[in-house]
Amino acid sequence: MFYKIETEDGYISIEKTVIGKIIIEEVKNFDGKVLISNHKGRVPGIVSKIGGLDDISHLEIIMGTKGLDVRVYIVIRFGSSIGKVTNQLIDGIQEKIKELTAVEANSVAVIVTGIISKQFSKRNIEVKR
Repeated sequence: MFYKIETEDGYISIEKTVIGKIIIEEVKNFDGKVLISNHKGRVPGIVSKIGGLDDISHLEIIMGTKGLDVRVYIVIRFGSSIGKVTNQLIDGIQEKIKELTAVEANSVAVIVTGIISKQFSKRNIEVKR
């Protein structure tokens, strides 16, 4: 169990995979222009492409004392604005986590590990709020 809170009606618990699924759905809103990667820039294999939960293992989701801390490693397709994509992704993640779980996201960090075109260009750009 990742997060548990007691209410007058009983307990509410949220698993880490629920938060991961919210993040994956937000990344899917970019229609393939953004892909989740590991910290080295490698995109997960075929399992994640057919709807598996392989991407969640690359997300860093920690429940701290001040709230939820999230780190997402991504690669962006060439031609997409890094600033625009990262800001939209951070806003979307924060809003959806708050809306669907009522848990406050203390910090969301998006790290761009690379740019994909015909070749792969490594980057290490972190945007955090």
